[in-house]
Amino acid sequence: MRKSVLVFVAGAVLCAAVAGVIRFKMVPDAERVQSDQNTVTHYAGTASYLDQHAVAGGDLAHAFVKGSPFTAVETVKAIGMHGDVAVLSDVTAITGAGGVLGNPTSTWAVDRKTLMPAAAPTGVTADPHQGLAVGFAFAPGKHDYPWWDGATGTQATAKYVRSENHVGRSTYVFTVDVSGALKDPGTLAQLPQAVPVSVLKGLAATMAPDMQGALAALLPPGGDSVMVPLSYTSATKTTMWVDQLSGTTVDADAHQTVTAQMASKLGTVPLTAVLDVDTKMSPQGISDAVKQSKDDESKLLWEGTVAPAALVVLALALVVAAVMTGRRRKPEVVGSDSGAGAASGGAGGADGTGGADEGTPESLEPSATEE
Repeated sequence: MRKSVLVFVAGAVLCAAVAGVIRFKMVPDAERVQSDQNTVTHYAGTASYLDQHAVAGGDLAHAFVKGSPFTAVETVKAIGMHGDVAVLSDVTAITGAGGVLGNPTSTWAVDRKTLMPAAAPTGVTADPHQGLAVGFAFAPGKHDYPWWDGATGTQATAKYVRSENHVGRSTYVFTVDVSGALKDPGTLAQLPQAVPVSVLKGLAATMAPDMQGALAALLPPGGDSVMVPLSYTSATKTTMWVDQLSGTTVDADAHQTVTAQMASKLGTVPLTAVLDVDTKMSPQGISDAVKQSKDDESKLLWEGTVAPAALVVLALALVVAAVMTGRRRKPEVVGSDSGAGAASGGAGGADGTGGADEGTPESLEPSATEE
């Protein structure tokens, strides 16, 4: 009996311990960046841009390409785990739009839990940044977040706007609106660093009449062949629908405009947009993101609720079984005193000494001799 009680108690302890490990070790770990993370997101969009080849050839009539379609595949992959720091490779392969969008590549060192910037581990070269660079962490909150804008190389703000049901998921809507000097080396490499005065005159023809006159007055002297240095600004507006549970971005769209500027005696003069890009998550990208969110939800439901609850119920059942087993008693053996006494009395009568009381008087009847 004692052995059975010990078995039940040991089983209850084991179930409770496993439930604790699942709920307080496995679940928190699942909410962090995993060593096998490999997230692929598909986008599609259109780009209008200044064609450097046309500009170089003097074909100003075809200098601008409008609405050129493109597709993009962004792959965020874990390439190293260093304690609480994850090193992520972020590569975007873009097809179309004349190649002017390049193929952005970055390496980020982030906190595995929050996805905020972390110090790069020894021997690892990571791109410096401030704020979120690869999306939101697990279970985001209804508040603003710092956000990294790679185009301007500055920290922006992902503003919480509202909560809504989108593509079948409960989401938080965040928007980012950021502008500043263009610093992304990949984009800068696709744009002319200087153009002849003749090109600026051609660009002036696309502007409003008052702007044409102002530009003509600011052009440097020396003829059409004089080269004019250019600088660029970038303005990006992004909207993201983020799953309330998993933090996965299930849909997003962005609009970026890059504007050329000319330095003049009166300061920097904005000229015209030389790059205008509309980007949206493609139907495949949305479908993949929704599936990932559902998978994360199922995993959390199982590890965070179902499995621990089942183990706790089993542990309680084993405790009850142990208590019930411990309360049982062996049946008592019934005593045989009365039977022994009867047997004893019977035995006395048989030897002629215990059949009658010792005080019983002898018979008074006269014997034959007396008669």
